[in-house]
Amino acid sequence: MSKLDDAVTRLELAVARLEKAAGRAGEGEKSGRAALAAAKADYAALLATTDSVASRLDAAIGRLDRALEA
Repeated sequence: MSKLDDAVTRLELAVARLEKAAGRAGEGEKSGRAALAAAKADYAALLATTDSVASRLDAAIGRLDRALEA
């Protein structure tokens, strides 16, 4: 093979590796976005739970206060 043929072959291999790496990078971004969306959903669920617990605790404390005053 000539030097030109060798160079073309190396270039084609390099482009193939770059395309493969770019595809993996895009997959990582998609999985990162999915993970972020899942974390936001978990946060929203936990926030709702803590709001519910706080409300129930406030009600229980109010009942205890009234019971102690009686």
